[in-house]
Amino acid sequence: MLRFLLRRLAGMIVTLFIISILIFLITEVVPVDPAKLAAGRWATKEAVEAIRKEFGLDRPAYVRYIDWIGSIILHGDFGKSIQFHRPVASLIAERLKRSLILAALGFCFMVPVGLALGCIAGINEGKLLDRILSLASSVMVSSPAFVAGVYLIVVFCLLLGWLPGTCTPRPGMSPLDLLMRLILPILTLSFDEVGYLTRFTRANMAEVMRKDYIRTAVLKGLPRRKVIFRHALRNALIAPFTAVMLHVNWLIGGVVVVEVLFNYPGLGQLALKAAMGNDIFLVEGSTLVLTSVAVITQVIADIGCYLLDPRIRFK
Repeated sequence: MLRFLLRRLAGMIVTLFIISILIFLITEVVPVDPAKLAAGRWATKEAVEAIRKEFGLDRPAYVRYIDWIGSIILHGDFGKSIQFHRPVASLIAERLKRSLILAALGFCFMVPVGLALGCIAGINEGKLLDRILSLASSVMVSSPAFVAGVYLIVVFCLLLGWLPGTCTPRPGMSPLDLLMRLILPILTLSFDEVGYLTRFTRANMAEVMRKDYIRTAVLKGLPRRKVIFRHALRNALIAPFTAVMLHVNWLIGGVVVVEVLFNYPGLGQLALKAAMGNDIFLVEGSTLVLTSVAVITQVIADIGCYLLDPRIRFK
């Protein structure tokens, strides 16, 4: 177990290091001068040079990368935002909390609903209920987050008027009002994920229900409920567990779309504003944090599979 954990942690560190280099290189090749953009259209050359010197943009790229990554590792310092004139770390911490809340709520909705629908469809393979759920999940999978969000806004906000179309928190807002504003973003974020998880779980559950040991348990006279929950469910959920953790990355990516669509002030929306304004320090910091979350979830998925599947432990 210790060797397995050390291998995964070492792989995570190497992956994050490579990602940090790629993020830095991408921001370097953008043909826009962030200092000139921050100074304004009519700024003098001296003003632009002053901003460039203030943020260290006059130094060679490799020096800035070493300084940037060293500051992150040693002090947790991502630099200073050119747009907001605030430390990037404080901006990320403020917005990341909101994004994680949204992603966690979407995850908590996606997992039980997707697994339950997939298990129901797999148990009833070939029946009418299975066909209805399979068709519905296919429609959900084929609908990107921005398309599903627009449809949900049109139906529940414009036509029915049940839910608000924006999710901007206000001071003094009641928890019930905030929850009502979060329903559409949560549904949008998990819409295609529920469909994918339903289809994936259905395929695995149907395959397990055809196994010999399931037939043996049924022939022994065990109740169907006992056969499903004690023998079939655990083996059927090993692969969906991996899929769930892999799709946390899709949730993180979907957060950006949902936050912009519903005007939710999270890290995804902040990263988009930083990219539009070429705020390189904020772009680098927010992107590195988002990708770090994605990489960490992969390590958690590997550990979960290691604990669930004894075949992995004895390899």
